[in-house]
Amino acid sequence: MAKLALNAERRNSIGNVIEEHFRNKDSIAKRNWDNAIQNYESNRPLIERLIETVVRMHQPQNDVDTIKTMISRYGDSGGNIYSDNCFYFTAPDYDEDGKRKEDDKSVHISFKLERDFAYSYFDKKIRDANLDPNNEHKYGSNTNPRYNQMQNDIGKFLGFRSSSNDDASKANIASQWDDKFRLEVIGTSYCHSRQFGVNETDFQVLNNFKIIQEQVVQTHEAFYDYIKSKMDKVRLGLKSYKYFDQAKELCDNLGIALNESILNEKSSLALSIYNPTALADILKDNDIENADKKASIIAKFKKGELNQAIN
Repeated sequence: MAKLALNAERRNSIGNVIEEHFRNKDSIAKRNWDNAIQNYESNRPLIERLIETVVRMHQPQNDVDTIKTMISRYGDSGGNIYSDNCFYFTAPDYDEDGKRKEDDKSVHISFKLERDFAYSYFDKKIRDANLDPNNEHKYGSNTNPRYNQMQNDIGKFLGFRSSSNDDASKANIASQWDDKFRLEVIGTSYCHSRQFGVNETDFQVLNNFKIIQEQVVQTHEAFYDYIKSKMDKVRLGLKSYKYFDQAKELCDNLGIALNESILNEKSSLALSIYNPTALADILKDNDIENADKKASIIAKFKKGELNQAIN
C-alpha cells in the first residue's frame, strides 16, 4: 500500500493530537497549576470569614440595619448601603529603622470574577465551548482581528459581555461567581473609598491570599508556555515529515495512540481498516448485542485472516 503523504491540514490534525497529549499528561507545570487552584479553593472560605469579621468590627450589623431602616423611610436621604465583594485593607507600614511611614500599606481583595483569573479557573469549560482560554496570553499586545473575535466570544461565554439577544434573567458564569460572596457595607459602590484597618497578622494573611489568587493566573500562563515550548518543536518536526509513518513513529515514541482516523474523513476510513487498532476504534460503540461478534472480527483481523481476504 502506498505511503500516506502529509499535507498542511494533516500535519495540523496530528499536531492537535500531540498537543492534547501534553495538555493531559502529568507534568510539573500542570501540577503547579492544579495545586494553585486547589490552594485557592481551600483558602477562600477562611478568608471570607476573616473579611466578614473585620468588616463587621468596623461596621457592626446593627449600624447597617439602622441605615437600611432609614433608607426605607427617607429613600436616598437615609444613607447608602451596598452589597460588596471588593475590599481594601490597610495596616501601618514601617521603614528599616522602625519608623512609621506616612502612608499605610494596603491590600486589595476582590471576589469579583476577573478575566485573567477566569481564563485559568474555567479553562476546561472555555475549551469545551471551542474557545481558547490562552488567547490573551498567546497574543499579548499583538492584537489582531482573530484575537479580538476570540476575546469577544469568551467574554460572551463567561458573561462579561451581553447582547440584545441574551436572556437577562439567565444567570451566567460571571454573575454566579460574583454573587458567591457579598457583604452589605455602609457606603456606595466605590470600594476604594472604604479602607478597613487590620493588624499586622491579619494583613499578612490577606496579602498571602492575594498572592494565592495571582498564582492561579501565573501557573496557568506557565502551563501554556510549557505546552508551547513542546509544540513549537513538534510542529517544526511535522513540517519536515513527508509521510504519515514518520509522524506515527514520533507518536509511538511519545506513547501517543495515532492512526489515520484523525485525518480527513475522505481518506481515514478506507486507510484505517488496514490498521487493527484503528479498526477496533471504529467498531467500538454501545451495542452490547454485537459485542461478541465485534470481538471475533477484531481477533481475526489481528491474526491477519482478514488481511489475507482483503489481499
